[in-house]
Amino acid sequence: MLRILLIDDNPHDRLLAIHALEREFADLQFQQVTRPQELEQALLHGGFDLVITDYELRWSDGITVLREIKTRYPEIPVVMFTNSGSQEIAVEAMKSGLDDYVIKSPTNYMRLPVAVRLALKQATTQRQMQGLETRFQTLLNQLKVGVYRITTEGIILEANAAFLQLLGLDSLTEIPVNETLEPYFSSEDYARLLQQLRTNGDGRERELLLHRIDGSEIWVRISQTFTTNGNTTIIDGIIEDITERKYAQKALQESEARFRWIFESNVIGICFWDINGNITAANDAYLQLVGYTHANLETGDLRWTEISCSDYNEQDLRIIEELKQGGISTPVEKYYIHKAGYRVPILIGCAFREGSQTDGFAFVVDLTERKQAEQEREQLLRREQTARQQAEAANRIKDEFLAILSHELRSPLNPILGWSKLLNSHKLTEAKRAEALATIERNAKLQAQLIEDLLDISQILRGKLSLNIAAVDLSSVIAAALETVQLAAQAKDIQIQTTLSPNVGAVLGDTVRLQQVVWNLLSNAVKFTSAGGRVEVRLEQVGRQAQIQVIDTGQGINPDFLPYVFDYFRQADSQTTRRFGGLGLGLAIVKHLVELHGGAVWAASPGEGQGAIFTVRIPLIKNQTQLPQSTEQSDIYQELTGIRILVVDDEVDSREVVAFMLKECGAEVIAVASATEALSAFNQLRPDVVVFDIGMPDVDGYTLMRQIRSLPTEKGGQVPAIALTAYAGELNKEQALLAGFQIHSSKPVEPNELVRLITQLVKS
Repeated sequence: MLRILLIDDNPHDRLLAIHALEREFADLQFQQVTRPQELEQALLHGGFDLVITDYELRWSDGITVLREIKTRYPEIPVVMFTNSGSQEIAVEAMKSGLDDYVIKSPTNYMRLPVAVRLALKQATTQRQMQGLETRFQTLLNQLKVGVYRITTEGIILEANAAFLQLLGLDSLTEIPVNETLEPYFSSEDYARLLQQLRTNGDGRERELLLHRIDGSEIWVRISQTFTTNGNTTIIDGIIEDITERKYAQKALQESEARFRWIFESNVIGICFWDINGNITAANDAYLQLVGYTHANLETGDLRWTEISCSDYNEQDLRIIEELKQGGISTPVEKYYIHKAGYRVPILIGCAFREGSQTDGFAFVVDLTERKQAEQEREQLLRREQTARQQAEAANRIKDEFLAILSHELRSPLNPILGWSKLLNSHKLTEAKRAEALATIERNAKLQAQLIEDLLDISQILRGKLSLNIAAVDLSSVIAAALETVQLAAQAKDIQIQTTLSPNVGAVLGDTVRLQQVVWNLLSNAVKFTSAGGRVEVRLEQVGRQAQIQVIDTGQGINPDFLPYVFDYFRQADSQTTRRFGGLGLGLAIVKHLVELHGGAVWAASPGEGQGAIFTVRIPLIKNQTQLPQSTEQSDIYQELTGIRILVVDDEVDSREVVAFMLKECGAEVIAVASATEALSAFNQLRPDVVVFDIGMPDVDGYTLMRQIRSLPTEKGGQVPAIALTAYAGELNKEQALLAGFQIHSSKPVEPNELVRLITQLVKS
């Protein structure tokens, strides 16, 4: 039921408004206000969904009433319906929060229901956007590291709760307008930090001492990414507390310095002895350790063998006798029976003194404190190593998270903010207003779903996804996935056929995750197949691998898009994305899970409107004793045999290493250094694939690619092409694709990745 508060002291106008609305809305409830007392009672009790008010009232005017309503109920939409207004009044009302303005006239009565409907939709969309913004801010505030946004002048724009806690603040309101980070660092550190933050290059991370608002100091690590809009650059950064790791490093350094001092100074017991075992000299540390004095040395009462052999077995005694003939003993840990009668753990080592065949020297160390110190040192080393590994892992996760979050959350915001501003301008036609509201609603829902999907995929990005390994029958996995999508298929009258070969061996894997792979492929096929279509699932054995294929008669895949079909957040076009929903994560998750099982997945399609085929291959279990870690890697180096490849790169090292790795994989390769040489080699080799650098003297890779594309097909004009370049930006990628490249890959490239890209191009 739609509850409307109608404020108008003209009964004829109220009746016309009610009749106009009842023709368009099935279930209405009107509360009519004709006096100020009735308005006060209505505002006191509330319970209405929308307000329609006249401008000229006997006791007041519509703008005053509007402001009173918006003060108490800011989320309730208000439409002004009057015949005494003007353009100035309309502008004033809109500034006060009015949602729409309709002039009373015979031709405009039918516009009142349209205005009401649009105002309700706009209010709903606004509430959804506010809810989405709240969820996004909640997500940021749950992060354990500080996330901030500043201008290139260092002015703080936004920050999450963790950032404020690092500074010792409760909210951003405690930071004055146009405040920078300068008060929290030393002047020298801040100047260097701001200069580095403005530089989008190497040295993205730095460690600084931060002065908190309460006077305490902590060590922090700062990193940033850049967002450029026209001539404006915003710095999005991360700041984390590394105080504990810093103190651990300092403690470790102090501990190592202490040990150096112990071994390099005379605090360890040292003595010298002659060939007969008589001690000729010893320091105080040695004498105190064994319980003797210098007087014992002077009287000749102290012999090396009497001390060193007190706890030695027969074998040890033979070793010492052999040392008298010349040599060095390995230090041995023993317990010495002290002169006072108690046992002390010691380390004993002895040798003949350098250059002498008649006497030697020995050292004895009390190990009591050293053993305790060694335990402390090992603990510090383990803690430092753990802290370093955790920090490195956290940095990788944060970089991936920021890259995904920054790119994907902004995409739906662009149409939302753009259409919102256009709606506020009140210059749109009714058709465009409806289109704007529909677009805002669709993108708001898209962004809400994106946040949910990001939370799901965060396990993969953090490397926390684990498998419960067991022997898996893929027939049962396919059957379970089919049950899940059966209802959706029936709703669209889509026929699902299965062709499962018998006696396909088991694979080693996680049943739940493999079912997730098949379900993702099936649900994708059902979603993009029109009503009355067909989806087929095949299972067969191919060599030593099990193969699953999902084949549909749906909308298919553009050949230009095939290389990107498994990328995160990638779909063929934004309109399709919004029409069918989804964020491009499903196939990326499929690829990750299949590769965790040691397998591979790829897509094929004859073209748009001609269906698609997704193929998964997973190694079969060789025998019952196979272990998870023994899964063989795919023999990717066998897949380029017989393929002719032209490589063009003016940098000799880069050119030679690419040519070498491709030749090692069985390819026939010609590598040249310029575009001029490339055209000659192209006509000679007639390559199956070309790999071009972009930045080259005289003629760059873009121009060379356009020259190739200008050739007829029979002369190789449509040869598959990869741009392998150090120009790795999104703009460079767009330029490469426009020039005719199918794939843009940034240097440096892993050999397996390059071979995979070439194989993928050849197959497609």
